[in-house]
Amino acid sequence: MARWINNNTTLMTEVVTVTTFMPFSTVLEEDIAQTTNQQASNATAVPWVWLPMEWSWWVIVQLFSAILGICGNLLVMLVLFKKRRARRSTDTLIGALAFADFLTSVFFIPHPQIATLPSDTWLAQVYCRIIHTSLIMWVAVKASVFTLTAISLERYLAIAHPFFFLRNVNPARTSMCIFIIWIAAIATNSFQVVEAYAAGNTCVVISTSRSALFAIGIYVFILDFFLPVVVMILAQIMTAVFLHRQSLQFQEGNSNSDRSNANMNHIVARKRVIQMLFLVTTVFVLCWGPAHIFYLMLNLRLLDISRLHGLLHRSLVVLAFTNSFYTVK
Repeated sequence: MARWINNNTTLMTEVVTVTTFMPFSTVLEEDIAQTTNQQASNATAVPWVWLPMEWSWWVIVQLFSAILGICGNLLVMLVLFKKRRARRSTDTLIGALAFADFLTSVFFIPHPQIATLPSDTWLAQVYCRIIHTSLIMWVAVKASVFTLTAISLERYLAIAHPFFFLRNVNPARTSMCIFIIWIAAIATNSFQVVEAYAAGNTCVVISTSRSALFAIGIYVFILDFFLPVVVMILAQIMTAVFLHRQSLQFQEGNSNSDRSNANMNHIVARKRVIQMLFLVTTVFVLCWGPAHIFYLMLNLRLLDISRLHGLLHRSLVVLAFTNSFYTVK
């Protein structure tokens, strides 16, 4: 998703030169190379120092959103786990979606930021590359988007191509699909690991050129928002058209027969599923769309960088993450 993070972290890739709500050096890699050797002798003597938490409205709302996400998604996972009947592929995908949103909510919880750290230790490198950048949270966010897209495609195949679906979709292949989704989410976020690291007793993000920021902004917007939304909408439209045509065929036949009534009831039930998916997709677009557009405009220099971390920015972050506790709840 767009690389802006909670009160603990901030924009990671879209606007790499302005990155955190805490003091966070942003310098060129060659500048770091010149100073690292000078500080290496006393880096290990620097302790881990944490900044105190500031309980602003932003942090309180973030904490409330995280708690709702944790409770809601945990409840969904428990309900699906306790189902005694044979688990369908849809149940497995919804469980995977709930897990991704649960993980997102866990790492959205506010926590103290680091002030200083011994930059030549492996633990400091792990903190800056993974924890400080909220890498796990962004992997979970992307896995959630990919899983939601897979659910739309799975429902289309089950309704419009039932025989193909029965022959080719089974629990093992559904689990493999989820595994591939997480591998793709990790791979497409792997660049964060090399962009942030510990140096000069703090976490540093390598500055990139304007053309690189432009390319990253387009890449994130298309992969994390535009393409999934297009796939979800097209899948749901095609499914709705198929159900509409099928209902017309049954209406033209013998509407008094028990078989026809059963078929019509089945179609109505399927339409309700499509309506639910359409609602979920609409909520996803409304929650994430404004934030993605905001950061795309920042990367394209259509908005001034001074708007970062302002009231609009923080409101859009909260709005975006409300999707994690609303989806399929």
